[in-house]
Amino acid sequence: APTLTLHRVVPHYTMSASLSHSEIQALLSESAYDPAACPKLEAYVRAQVSAVASTLVASESPDVQYCFDANRTLIKLYQFFPHLEGELGMTITALAAFLALLQFPETDFMALSCLMPERVQSMEPCATLVRCAELLESCQFSEFWPEFRKLGIPEYGARDGETVVSEDRKLLSNAVNGSSASSQIRSNIIKMLARTYRSAPLPLVLAALDLKDGEVLKSFGSKVMLTVDGTSGSENEV
Repeated sequence: APTLTLHRVVPHYTMSASLSHSEIQALLSESAYDPAACPKLEAYVRAQVSAVASTLVASESPDVQYCFDANRTLIKLYQFFPHLEGELGMTITALAAFLALLQFPETDFMALSCLMPERVQSMEPCATLVRCAELLESCQFSEFWPEFRKLGIPEYGARDGETVVSEDRKLLSNAVNGSSASSQIRSNIIKMLARTYRSAPLPLVLAALDLKDGEVLKSFGSKVMLTVDGTSGSENEV
């Protein structure tokens, strides 16, 4: 007898279609673990990543703010109701993991990964995100950037026979390739280096931040109140 395969129909979400941050907070307080909340939480994950991709910051887009509680609730819903996840949900899980990665050295990624099944963590793009988190945690910053850039290739990690790149996977690549994500990670790495070194060799800092020279470092550092002094001490130190 012929069989009918049912697929979850998912509309194309935009930031304007998402609930606002305050509405998400209300949803979490009223019906956090209602499976009917899943599409709204998914839309808000997309909105958060879209904000990163479009280089918006919270002050410019107050309705779309990073919300770990909302993202964690969605991953828990996938855990409680596995049928809600499917192939689509795996990519949305990767979007939530990407947002958590940007919070390093906060432990958001670790907390989220505890809720992610091994099968999800072992599949792309989650597998590369897990590797990126491990490199950051072990302070292997120069090794982090090549792995992170892989996520900017929409086709990277495509499974055999997969010829169409999903909109969510494209969204992740757009966010990775934008300047906002890299700048946020670099700012956090600078803070980590500042806790470890009073002064550091310039090549070490450039490699850790994936920057080409001291002038670029000085330009970037001024944005995060980093002073690069080329007049006192060695010109090869920061």
